Amino acid sequence: MKTSIKTLIASSLTAIVLSTAVFSTNISANTIAPVKVSKVGNFKRISVKGNVEVTLIQRSAAGVVYADDNTGTAKIMQDGDNLKISSSDKGLAKVVVYINDIFRIEASENAIVKTEGKITTKFLQIFLKGSAHAEINTSSEGLYTVINDNADLKLSGSTDNHTLVMGDKQKLTIDKFAALKTSISSVETIAIDKEIASIK
Repeated sequence: MKTSIKTLIASSLTAIVLSTAVFSTNISANTIAPVKVSKVGNFKRISVKGNVEVTLIQRSAAGVVYADDNTGTAKIMQDGDNLKISSSDKGLAKVVVYINDIFRIEASENAIVKTEGKITTKFLQIFLKGSAHAEINTSSEGLYTVINDNADLKLSGSTDNHTLVMGDKQKLTIDKFAALKTSISSVETIAIDKEIASIK
């Protein structure tokens, strides 16, 4: 009898300890704060530089947040209507930027810029240099793209007028992209024109 009472008391204590452990785990899991989206002022341009990957998502309220699988840190600052994002970390900084309307996307060094869903805007300019990579799905009236150095661009969506400036080394992939009118210039030709203009 004494043994069964001891066993019963021991079993009861074990059950209490286990239920307390489960209860405290549930509380700690429920008290984790949701990811906070930092609000930014209105911006029309975004400049991305360094070891950073930016995903653009269009919605009514602008904001910036680190992606779930982020491993680095990024420096984010706003200069007027230009949102500047850069990183020199060894780990890739992954940032999600919520945009309302955008006019220009600039990427340099080994930065990556991509869109989630389609970005709808009246006019859009895309400037890539260094080893930058961009995957842009857009619908616009006018699209102006400049690809320099070892940069590459993957385009999808549609535009009425597309002006493309690139050389032989750069890479352009058109995936389900349509333009009513396209004009193509060479990067080298533009550079010569600028040089002649500066001499005059």
